[in-house]
Amino acid sequence: MQGSLRLHGGVLFVGRQDLTAEVATYDLGGRPLETRFSFKDEIAGRSSVSGMDVDADRRLWIADGAASCLRCFTLFGVEVASVRDDMDAGIAAGPRPLGATDRHGMIGSPVDLRVLGEDDDTTLIVASAGRRRHGLQILHIGTGRGRSIPPLGDPEGAYERIRGMDWRGSELVVVESGVRRVQLFEGDPLGRLVFRHAFPIPEGLGDPEAVALVGDGRVVIATAGTISGLHIFDASGRYLRRLAGDSVIDALADERGEPVVEQPSALALDLASSDRDSRLAVLDRDGERVQIFSLDGRSFGSVLSSHS
Repeated sequence: MQGSLRLHGGVLFVGRQDLTAEVATYDLGGRPLETRFSFKDEIAGRSSVSGMDVDADRRLWIADGAASCLRCFTLFGVEVASVRDDMDAGIAAGPRPLGATDRHGMIGSPVDLRVLGEDDDTTLIVASAGRRRHGLQILHIGTGRGRSIPPLGDPEGAYERIRGMDWRGSELVVVESGVRRVQLFEGDPLGRLVFRHAFPIPEGLGDPEAVALVGDGRVVIATAGTISGLHIFDASGRYLRRLAGDSVIDALADERGEPVVEQPSALALDLASSDRDSRLAVLDRDGERVQIFSLDGRSFGSVLSSHS
């Protein structure tokens, strides 16, 4: 199932999917709010909420990786825009061979996005799945123009299976599961954005699945696979601390009052003036549960589970 999370203005957006994708909103106490809608691509026969963001006009942009497109909805669930690769009309929508879409301006199968600007200046940062030279791109919706952000600053290089992305202030971060790597960029996506630094995720922490920028150079990494956890690194890649451990491997951790996660797949951070007051939402258990943590390591429990 899995899915995606986004925190915007104190509202938690939760996207999940089977064949039909669903988006629902909650407050941080888990109480349902007004927005709730579902969608499914008619050609592909399925859709997903692989990533999402809210723009300045309070429209929800969604990376629909299952149908290989980007969608824009009002908060009432009305689809008002979509972006697809310009492929042969005879090729059905849905995931396609990666080589066919690893070209400048083509999104392939998007895994995450962030929105900048508004109205005619709306610009998307789009991360795409697989091994791709053009795995991270800036797309201007009004003109249709785009440009790639080269991995490690190398125009001939390739991203190795981006799993997650985040943007905050002048920092952009992506995490790649294919090489267990975090890449950090800085600058202005509407102007000049340059590679700054990369660091590996130690194998003993699990497989990197999602990332969130804290805004002071730190990053939070969610890991899954053989070992689940939430971890904080500084901008140089130095390991700082573990926020949550693995609930399966350490079955007694929960009884000891230690924060635990189980196969986390998405993060969303509501950043406050201190680690104590910041709130990190974590989607885990294959998209079945959302937990809330502070950045100083406290757990506020589950705010929803299953399709509540």
